[in-house]
Amino acid sequence: MADFHASKDSSSAWAVNATGRERAASRWVTVEPVILAAMLSMTSIALIKPLYVKSRVSGWYNSTKEENYTCGEHEENAAADHVQSEASVWLLYMSLASGIPSMVSTIILCTMSDRLGRKMAMVLSLLGFTAQAAMTFVTVLFQLPLAVLLVGEFLQGLTGGFGLLFAASISYLADATSLKQRTMRIVIAETTSLLVTAVNEIVEGLLIKSYGFIPVASVALGSCVVGLIYVTVPPFLIETVDTRKFERQEFLEVWKNMKSFLQSGKRWHMLLLSCVIFISMSQITGYFSILVLYGTGEPFCWQGLMAGVVTAVGFLCVAIGTAVGTKVLSLCIGEYWLMQIGSLSMFLVFLITGLAQSTTIILVAAAIGCLRAMPAPVARSVISKITLPDEIGAAFAIVGCLESLSTFVSGLLAHGLYSATVTVMPALTFYIYAGVTIVPAGLVMAMQIVWPQKKKYTQLEGDVQTSINADTEAVS
Repeated sequence: MADFHASKDSSSAWAVNATGRERAASRWVTVEPVILAAMLSMTSIALIKPLYVKSRVSGWYNSTKEENYTCGEHEENAAADHVQSEASVWLLYMSLASGIPSMVSTIILCTMSDRLGRKMAMVLSLLGFTAQAAMTFVTVLFQLPLAVLLVGEFLQGLTGGFGLLFAASISYLADATSLKQRTMRIVIAETTSLLVTAVNEIVEGLLIKSYGFIPVASVALGSCVVGLIYVTVPPFLIETVDTRKFERQEFLEVWKNMKSFLQSGKRWHMLLLSCVIFISMSQITGYFSILVLYGTGEPFCWQGLMAGVVTAVGFLCVAIGTAVGTKVLSLCIGEYWLMQIGSLSMFLVFLITGLAQSTTIILVAAAIGCLRAMPAPVARSVISKITLPDEIGAAFAIVGCLESLSTFVSGLLAHGLYSATVTVMPALTFYIYAGVTIVPAGLVMAMQIVWPQKKKYTQLEGDVQTSINADTEAVS
């Protein structure tokens, strides 16, 4: 009985004295619901914007749906061309309204999370998504001017967008996991976002077809509210940064951390890893941004539902391949080789898609390319292992900024390449992207030579040092 009371007392003492990082490390689920909520909102808005904007612009030109159009007809339609052009301009304005401020705010706010807390960054990002979803909802409901959507996009970008939220979430996982657990936990977080996107592509496409835009806008707004509740209510998500130690004069330490990190010996390693993430994310975003447009032409002739199914299958293959492939392959090969295999998978999906002459081959390409998303989460894991605990926010602030930049730039480049080459050779864009895969593969090869995996960068004091060295040896 005395032993029972002693055990109970020791457990209570641990619960009281344990740090936020230790308590967070004991949980299996931490930031995954936050990523889930943000992805629900983001993919819902991404589905609404092009369809709703084109619908509104069509109304300005008194255009009707192209019910009599069939794939393969090449009759010119001046009104349709005007609608397509003006809708594209509005979508470009929205990309600029959110993309430019997010590249600045992500690097500032995520770096500040090293002192003010990871939850602060997540809350700000979710508030931006809430504002964006609210503006979309009222615009659709009351038929407000399209300029109202620009306000929502700007607020979402100003608060960091998904780049900040994901960077803060990865920083949180780096705080709460050991080196041995970290790669798989980051991969699971990445897989969560991909699975949500895959399901959303089909479900919400059917919702729009049956009930219009309002239900989908409601889902976007509701998911943001649920995410905010999860982050702000203390029992759900534990803060891993001790914000009680923060003082006003320490605000300058945020920028000192960024400066010292960039000036340290790890900057070149960090730069190469960041380039791998940037190129890999740009390729994935570029692929999906033109896939539907490519598939609506000959010889595929996709309609809306088929386009949604093919896109969903692509995301689903990537999600399953990333989670299962990383887990299985990491048992026998190191992190650099995981990135190399991911690059090979990326090369094959672009090549086979370009050569495909049927939808079946496109689906085969999606299956073969199931490992193409591995380089990004694995590179994030390596970055977290070569940085000190108080530098993690600064490191992932840079990564988050690059991811925001890749999302913004890749869509513009993909559409620009496709529009410039579609009349000559529609598949040329896919071949160009396949060739670009040589760059991340070469960068990873350079890291394999210069920074072999057995080399350890993390240096802490005392018992923590011993523990981390043991973890590093286990990974090697």
